[in-house]
Amino acid sequence: MKRFSTRQIIIASVIAVVLIAVSGGYLYYASKYGNRVKISLYEAPYAEYTYDWQKAASDNNIVSNYLFSRTKKLMLQGASDGVLIPTWYKIEGRLVTQVAEESGVYDLSDQALLLKCYVEAGDRSSAITLKNEVIKRFRTDDGRYRALISEDLTEDVFTNEAQIDWLDAFIEFYAVYGSSSDYDELRTLTEVLFDQDGYLKPESLSVARYVDTLYVSVDDDDGHEEDDEDASLEMIYGNLSGASDSGFIEEEQQETDLVAVKLSDIDLKLIYDLEANSLLPEGSYNNALALVKGGAAGAGYPFYAYAVSKGDNGWVYIYSGEETAAFDIGENTKTLRNLAEMGELGSQYLNELTSCIVNNGNLYSYYRITTGNYDGAADYDALADAMEISLLTGSLDLYTDIANTIGIRVASRSSSAALYMVFREEDGRYVFYAHENLSVRLLTS
Repeated sequence: MKRFSTRQIIIASVIAVVLIAVSGGYLYYASKYGNRVKISLYEAPYAEYTYDWQKAASDNNIVSNYLFSRTKKLMLQGASDGVLIPTWYKIEGRLVTQVAEESGVYDLSDQALLLKCYVEAGDRSSAITLKNEVIKRFRTDDGRYRALISEDLTEDVFTNEAQIDWLDAFIEFYAVYGSSSDYDELRTLTEVLFDQDGYLKPESLSVARYVDTLYVSVDDDDGHEEDDEDASLEMIYGNLSGASDSGFIEEEQQETDLVAVKLSDIDLKLIYDLEANSLLPEGSYNNALALVKGGAAGAGYPFYAYAVSKGDNGWVYIYSGEETAAFDIGENTKTLRNLAEMGELGSQYLNELTSCIVNNGNLYSYYRITTGNYDGAADYDALADAMEISLLTGSLDLYTDIANTIGIRVASRSSSAALYMVFREEDGRYVFYAHENLSVRLLTS
């Protein structure tokens, strides 16, 4: 047999090494990516983002790509962590002592928004890097995710809200870039958050109550006592029952702990997607939708409950959260957004939201049952949810009004390091919150 030349042996060896490398690479890819479970996601009814919508944003200095670029530069590339985004960033102030600062606190919900931004931008590398870092630093051994991480925190904090936000972003990530191990993580977190019947598991919540009811009785013109026609509100709006003969009274609020689910945490689209992909049992979405719609306040109030709990005789709704006899507008707006995503938002709720923004120029923290007025601090995160509702319902006028309200707080000075970012002025300093800037980015891209 004729011997092979040295050159032929070298060539054959190289080919063999290449084939082994290619085969190994294929097997690795197949195990990590090729064998993952395929899923499909519901497409929410967002309005087509045409020139009119773009113009409404740009006329108010909201330029999505520039906003995101600046946010990444200041809050990621120039920040101490580099992968996770801090809750807020302050640019340098006028005084020498007012140096640039960052919070040093990392919120899981903010990382969820950042992950959505990466997926929307097609930035696979950044999305995978962020996902891995969140799993590494937020996830606990039992599959739960911390709501916050910081060197100053002395104990872990867990909330349904933060974990639902992360699961919502994670399933979008998985549908595009996910691997087999990501599917296992998706399934594990679903099992952590939902029970075997597909209901979101309750958590410990604190709500404000009066020891005695605010609605007791009033005197008529003749000095005779008559029942207040709104007396039933004491049960609906979260006051503790208590006897009193003092007439129309005010008592100090006290916190009452209960085990319940915030209505705003019932993410209907997420539940629909989980059920459609066999991660939740059949009927989960219909049960969730019925639970949310059952929280409508009624009695002429176009608002939804703060929370719901399981009582001996069925579901019990709690209508007040941090303040008694008041609807929490931030929580309510999230619930409206969840309904709008599935085309289930009633016109009376959209009309009230629109009227509030048009008449008040913003969204405020509370709607008071006693006065029929909105008050409290401006809720900027609720404004972002309202902007999403305008897109989901095709309400260009509402979108334009919100863009105008947000645009007033967009940094427009060309020399500013935060040009095009959305700021808040606090104690004479300009503060840029990750949640608001990332939300506006997603809603204007």
